[in-house]
Amino acid sequence: MKLQHTTSVIALLSGMAMAMPGQAAAQSTQLEELIVTAQKREENVQDAPLAITAVSGASLAKDRVLTLEDLGHNMTGISFTANSPQANEINIRGVVNTRLSSPTADQSVSTFVDDVYVSRSGNLNSAFYDVARIEVVRGPQGVLLGKNVAGGAVNIISNAPSFERSGKFTATLGNYDLRQTTGYFTGALTETLAGRLSFQTINRGGYYKDILHNTELENLDSTQARVQLAYAPENSDLRASLNVDYAKDSNDGIHRVGLKSPTLPASFTPWSGTRALIAARRGHLDLDESLPIWPHFKGDAAPTPQSARHKTYDIIVKVEKDVAENIRFSSITGYRNNQSFTLYDQTGLGPANGFNVAAPLLFAEPVNFIEGMNQISQEVRLTSTDDDSRFDWIVGAYYQKTKVHQYNRFWGESTVLPTLSGESHWDDHGRNEDMAIFAQIGFQITDTVKLDVGARYTHDEKTGFQRGIIVATGDRLNPNDTAPLTPLTVNFATAYGESWKELTPQATLRWTPDDLNMAYLTVSKGFKGGGFQNNASNAFAAATPYDPETVTNYEAGYKTELFGRILRWNTAVFYMKYKNLQVQQTLASCLCNVISNAPGATIKGVESDVQFAPTSWFRSWASTSYVDATYDTFVFAGVNNSGKLLQRTPKWQLAVGAEVTTDVGGWEDALSARLAYRWQGKMPWAPENTTWEKDYGTLDGRVTLTVPDQNWTLSVYGKNLGKTRYRTNIIPFFQEEMSSFGAPRTYGVEVSAAF
Repeated sequence: MKLQHTTSVIALLSGMAMAMPGQAAAQSTQLEELIVTAQKREENVQDAPLAITAVSGASLAKDRVLTLEDLGHNMTGISFTANSPQANEINIRGVVNTRLSSPTADQSVSTFVDDVYVSRSGNLNSAFYDVARIEVVRGPQGVLLGKNVAGGAVNIISNAPSFERSGKFTATLGNYDLRQTTGYFTGALTETLAGRLSFQTINRGGYYKDILHNTELENLDSTQARVQLAYAPENSDLRASLNVDYAKDSNDGIHRVGLKSPTLPASFTPWSGTRALIAARRGHLDLDESLPIWPHFKGDAAPTPQSARHKTYDIIVKVEKDVAENIRFSSITGYRNNQSFTLYDQTGLGPANGFNVAAPLLFAEPVNFIEGMNQISQEVRLTSTDDDSRFDWIVGAYYQKTKVHQYNRFWGESTVLPTLSGESHWDDHGRNEDMAIFAQIGFQITDTVKLDVGARYTHDEKTGFQRGIIVATGDRLNPNDTAPLTPLTVNFATAYGESWKELTPQATLRWTPDDLNMAYLTVSKGFKGGGFQNNASNAFAAATPYDPETVTNYEAGYKTELFGRILRWNTAVFYMKYKNLQVQQTLASCLCNVISNAPGATIKGVESDVQFAPTSWFRSWASTSYVDATYDTFVFAGVNNSGKLLQRTPKWQLAVGAEVTTDVGGWEDALSARLAYRWQGKMPWAPENTTWEKDYGTLDGRVTLTVPDQNWTLSVYGKNLGKTRYRTNIIPFFQEEMSSFGAPRTYGVEVSAAF
């Protein structure tokens, strides 16, 4: 049914274009053209033989796409799960991390900032600012982008320094007491050196409320700054740049609500039952309100409040120089440092709830993740630059070393279950070391047909040491309980280590009959490293690795521009075979998380994107994706998930939108209005397909006034205008679903001044 909707949109746009062929032929294209670098060369996104969506910084600003979560809620073929403030998860084509957060865990969908790989998902909380574009690549890219690009990649590209002086400042006020400032200044420092200073501050009240402590939840206080230098001497092909980026953010915790599941077998419902009792005593208890426990860790003078704090800085150095005729040398050096503190109550309600009520089996288990990370990476490449040759090639090497120290504290209080009371700690030091060499060669077989083949050899080593510490047993309700808090069963201290190696080839055949059409066929293999369980129950579990996962992708795509380039239509069809897909699940028997490998999975689907710009004052777009992702064989804890849908993957997604620009009195093209709607089909939350998120859609809008011959604009915006309530994560307990929610309706006004 949704495919018919999208087909109708496409047919309508095509019909409109066909109805005015004379006008289309007479004008130049109004469609935005973007240059991308996902394949280590600059090329028009329409010429790139892969499924890639590039979004300019201007479009991101118009739609207020500030985070990876916003990006996941704005596009098709990609989705986002907020497992915790320290474990954000991007899903492309059914490939998702699924709550992997150990020091040795890798992402299934990789994120790059200015071409430097970001190894930890907890580094990705910072908001976007002064961005040139974001490239979203779908499908494995195991040669040029490397290990862990099993499902795809998100590359965030910052605006570069310019020798021409310019600047911009934007101030935003919105509901929930939003106060935001963003700006940059760039220009020449000397004849050969340009600089750029960018910054952003965000201060926002909470979307939700902790009524037990009278505290707002999911608020934000963020500060970011970036300093860039670009060195470009005259009469030289040397180019060098330095980026130094700093980000700091904090909030007062997340909001969790236990909802009775409509699909799980009948059982106890302690959280929704207790919420009903509290609502009866209080008069009401809204879904926007929760009562998270603040744990009183042993040895502390007072309970520790919920919160999340992140501090990140990174340094990126890039150098490019022609070292021989038609050969360019490139070096990218990256360093990242991150310090994170996250404490949140997994259930949002416990026995100590301030109203002296508690249903049977009610428990609280706040968790505290304290993490420090250092990452250094180095990539070097030699690239051919002879445009007249029928051959082009890239060869390179990559090295990355990451050290992660994770100290986790679990605290529990239960009415009846001994394993859910007490305090357990884990001290985990992990070290990840990756080395790779890669090469790709392209041959122009004919004037219209080109073949690219390449391969990457990766050596991946994970080592570390984990301690499990029983700090306290029992609680105020059961002071004589001697069972340790789950998942820990005994004190332990153990080293762990393993290494893996993999060859990931790729071949792409491209056909370009003219400058308006391009088709491609590709076969590629992706590889994601193995790792070790954090918060293990004992030494054996801590020292037992889970296996790497691999995926083979078969893909065909077609990109075209029609009717004088006023209509752009890109489509990709894919078939992916997975082996040893890494899945983390919660075992009901111990209420602990266990990482296992699903032996096989098949993912197939289609993605299509249309842009239509018949005039300078009107532009529209429509995109859709269909993903059929199922486990071939997967039996876990006695549950047969074979043939079930992959978790957190909607089959259908749809996005449509339009932007209109018009005159205001004597002001030409002064007023623009933009509407965008995204719909997501229902999806299962877990491999057993017993908990589901129903389908939902969100509507965003923006109106901007630009005064001619002036350097300022005034905008009003609204996001989730229909106040759709949707969930970004659930954790099932008994017949309940511990639910996290997406942002409610937000709106505000922006003023920008450029100089």
